Amino acid sequence: MNNKIVEMLHLDLEPVGIFFGNTSAICELEASPQKRNCVIPFVLTAAKGKITSIDENGCNCPGGAVGACFGDGFTRLNPNIHVMLSQGFGENAPAEAPPMLKEGERFFCDAETALKWRNNMPFSDKAYPRIVFAPLSRWPEVGTPDLVFIFANADQISALVTMQGFHNGKAVNTLAPFGAACHSIVYAAEQIDKEEPYAIMGLFDISQRSAAIKDYLSMTMPYKLWEDMMKDLDKSCLTTHSWEKIEERL
Repeated sequence: MNNKIVEMLHLDLEPVGIFFGNTSAICELEASPQKRNCVIPFVLTAAKGKITSIDENGCNCPGGAVGACFGDGFTRLNPNIHVMLSQGFGENAPAEAPPMLKEGERFFCDAETALKWRNNMPFSDKAYPRIVFAPLSRWPEVGTPDLVFIFANADQISALVTMQGFHNGKAVNTLAPFGAACHSIVYAAEQIDKEEPYAIMGLFDISQRSAAIKDYLSMTMPYKLWEDMMKDLDKSCLTTHSWEKIEERL
């Protein structure tokens, strides 16, 4: 598998292929339904070299089920998520409830506004029965991914955003929607069948930023955008004197 872009961008972590509906890949880490699972650690473990997977039973976080494309996990697992995402339950919260339930995460001014966000979420069923994450070096073991997820710092994200417009001349090729840490996956899944798809930036969820890699964000894109980005790397911004100056601190 060509890892030229990994070398040129000086990525510390491998790009991760996301495979929807895969049941054949042999995985070294599978989500257990016996514990609450966050999606991003499975993606991060893949970026470090292992093949990982989650099925619906193992994807038992409401936001994670949405992000990993197991349908409307909010309704199924936490129908009042919009209250927690806004101003919380206040005096109606149980005495032992954590602050995020009592005070809310305050991403929205009130529950009605949070509900607008929830109702506009592009829920997807693409992951059933299982979603698989594999590092670039091991894609041949699994196949062609549906999406590619990249962990990157600010310098690397700058290059990735720039490179998305290399062949189409458009200024806006990347979107940065608000969502949970894994929601860039469901937003990127929405782009797969579009004639002119967008790449999706992510890891903006400040409730999870403390557990994320400091100073890193993510970019998730349909595989065809990844393929397009791999073309003409020898003519890209990664071969310029400007990038050479940035390389000195990478």
